[in-house]
Parts: sequence; C-alpha cells; structure tokens
Amino acid sequence: MQNSSSKKKILSSPREKPAIFREIARGYEQRLAALEEKIELCYNELKELNYAHLLHDGMRESFWLKNQTFDLHNWAANYSFIYLLFRILDRIEPQNILEFGLGQTTKLTTQYIVHKNPKAHLSVCEHSLDWIKIYRPELPKHKHIRINHLDLEYFGYRRQRNDKYAGLLELVGDQKYDLIIVDGPVGGGKNLPRSNVVDLIGHGNLAEDFVIIFDDAERVGEKNTIKKAQAALRKKSVAFQTFERFGIKRQAYIVSKSRSFAAFL
Repeated sequence: MQNSSSKKKILSSPREKPAIFREIARGYEQRLAALEEKIELCYNELKELNYAHLLHDGMRESFWLKNQTFDLHNWAANYSFIYLLFRILDRIEPQNILEFGLGQTTKLTTQYIVHKNPKAHLSVCEHSLDWIKIYRPELPKHKHIRINHLDLEYFGYRRQRNDKYAGLLELVGDQKYDLIIVDGPVGGGKNLPRSNVVDLIGHGNLAEDFVIIFDDAERVGEKNTIKKAQAALRKKSVAFQTFERFGIKRQAYIVSKSRSFAAFL
C-alpha cells in the first residue's frame, strides 16, 4: 500500500498528472452519457404514457371506433402513432388512404371506412401472406377496403441491400392519396427502407391536400427515406411542412400547407 508521500510524487509527476485527469474525465463523461440516456428513456416513456391517456380519453367519446383494443408493444405501432392517426382520421377525414404494412394501424383505418366515412377508400399493402391470413379475420370488411399482397423487390443503396413493394405503381395507377401511412415493409437495419413513397411522389400520386406519416423516424434508414421524400416534393415544387411526435418510438409527418393544422391535433 502506498503512503501519502508516494501518492504526492505520482500526482505531481508532470507526465502522470494529465493522464490521470484524462482518465477521470473519461469516467465522468461515460457516467454522464449513461445518465442522459436514462433520462431520455424516462422522458419518452412519460410521453408515451401521456399519449396513452389521450388516446383512451378520445376513444371514449368516439362513435365510430367500435373495437378499441390495440396491442401496442414490441414492433407494433406505439401510442403516439395511434393517437395522432386517430385524430387525423377523426378530424381531417381523408378520402383516399394508402397504408404500407398491415398491422395495428389497420384496425383504425378499416373501422374509419366502415363506421365513419364509408365513401372513403383504403388500400393496404403487405408482403407477408401469413401475416394477411392472421390479421384479415380481425378486420371489418367493406367494399372500399382492399388488402393487397405485394412481393418485395430488392435494390442496392450505398452498398447495402434494401427492399420495397414490387408493382406498386401499377397497382395504384393514377389514384391520388390524401393520407399515406409508411410503416412497411420491415425497415430495421436498412439504409433506405420503405422508399415506395418516394416513387409515389414522383409518379404524381399525392392529392393536393395530403398527410404522409412515417413510423420509426428515429432510425437512420427512415431518416434517409424522409429526406428523399422531401427532395421529391421540392422537385415537384410542392409546398409542405414537417413535424414529429414521439413516445417510445418516433413518427415524422410531412403535410401540405393546407394540412399544417395537423401538428396541433
């Protein structure tokens, strides 16, 4: 065990002193980073809880949302996503909806067509036949609801393999959509996932008044796709605004100027 005089010699050494301070600083930086991460996680969980309360309060007064049971966990949609989608359907009342990825959000969009706006149209795209077989029996049926099975096509982007729905432009034709929900195909681990929406913008499939919702907007790949979508809109001289919502996951919204009030729903 070193005595106090030997410690003084070590600490007073001109070479050792900066190294010790750097080590101490690194330790504090690591602890601070871990603490900040925990604080952010707690904050996001509190936001999620708040959206859960808002959703439950809103559903209580809803005449058209008959099935109010949602499984919002794991890879499914979260409360911030479902809440604002519910508000958009309830207040904006879109007429033509295109949904990428069959799931919890489809429980909302199908009920909207059946019980609130039966003149509206919903087209859902999904690549997994097994998933369609599981989900279809749970969904209400209507002549304006189409569940489309589309295979995936693969392409490279910055030396990584990505995928998107094959044959989508042929499927949609010249239809213009005022609500597009971008939550499929599976996007994790890709650097340009869910890029069909960029093709749709270039093809002219957006209505003059529109809302585009991107789930998982905290991920790098989705951020790249969102930037591509914004660039495609600028190329067509389409004015738009963006905003985000988040709980335990983050959603990004691109809306026409006429739909900018969606940020306050």
